[in-house]
Amino acid sequence: RKAPAAGSMMTEIELNSPGVMGEPGTDEEKVQIVDRGACICSNMCWSTRDGIGKALVDATCKAAVYQTGMKPFANPKAQVGPLSSELVEKLEQCVKPDTILSNLSANINEWTAGKRGMFTLNFWQEDSIASLQADVARGDGWAAADVSRAARTLLLAYDRRGLAHCEEAFASPEELLAHKEVCAFRPVECQNRGCAQVVGANSAGAHDASCPHKLLKCPQGCGADVKRAALREHMATECDMKPAVCPYKELGCQHEVTAGTVEAHCRECAGTHLKLVVDWVGRLSTEAVATEARVRDIKLLLQGVVPKVEETAAEVVAGGEARGKLAGEVRELRASLNGMAKAVTALEGEMKTQKSDMKLAIKTMDRLARAQEDMVKQVPMLSGES
Repeated sequence: RKAPAAGSMMTEIELNSPGVMGEPGTDEEKVQIVDRGACICSNMCWSTRDGIGKALVDATCKAAVYQTGMKPFANPKAQVGPLSSELVEKLEQCVKPDTILSNLSANINEWTAGKRGMFTLNFWQEDSIASLQADVARGDGWAAADVSRAARTLLLAYDRRGLAHCEEAFASPEELLAHKEVCAFRPVECQNRGCAQVVGANSAGAHDASCPHKLLKCPQGCGADVKRAALREHMATECDMKPAVCPYKELGCQHEVTAGTVEAHCRECAGTHLKLVVDWVGRLSTEAVATEARVRDIKLLLQGVVPKVEETAAEVVAGGEARGKLAGEVRELRASLNGMAKAVTALEGEMKTQKSDMKLAIKTMDRLARAQEDMVKQVPMLSGES
């Protein structure tokens, strides 16, 4: 038997004849069993075939939604069967002597656009298309085996340059089987644990480079092997080497720490942290004294302003030519009083904050002191033990 011309159209009968794979997705297809009398390689790029299959499903689902868009009670899924047959037949008719694989995508898009017509795609149609695509991808409306068969047929018809399939012919079955072991389009299973993807050997490297199940070393240096799909979350949550902040950074600690070294850092630098807290307490005390002095100053001012306001108010009541001027002075004095009252309120808030900070500082000092005592006990030379 002679090898068919590269890219020649293969009918369903030819696909199931000796020398060609059986039903796609079966064990027979996976091991690429061939008839020993044919001696023709039938391997093809699985990624390209699957990509064509997905494009066929997507186009058919879009056309089904477009065709039923103006019919309230129409069921798009019922249109999948007739439209899929129409699409495949149309694509077969478009094959020409100079056809290349890239023409297939253009022809699919042209057919889909023709089904869309003058209607504008809206949000509910997009949802309907996505839902229908999900159903068909599960074999509802267009069997997966039929999709794969159509994709295979179209790949052979359009790939006249042999870029995505092999049709090498050999003199003996032994030569063919030897070729099958090294064919660039032989099917190979992904070696990453948890991944069931089968791809052509020619695209195995590209799949491995993006496989979500591929184990990668954490780039932050924790040493963990993490699946590509979970790496980002690991780096942000679980990784011991993710950047962290020392609890005493705001007090002046300049050490760079990670999530896995914060605890040890706090133990080892307990003395340094204690000094930082002591300095903080000193600053708080100074600020508290300054705040109290400001409060006293404002109170003294109030003692002088209040009688002045009362005296001026009495003069306004008495009347006279100076009433307008006195009324202005009263307004100014009252404005000063309001400003002082706000200042006092703000200072009281500062004092409450300072008292709270002081309590926190004291608790922190006590905790650091105990941590330092525990650290000393763990070192015999420092604790005096022999």
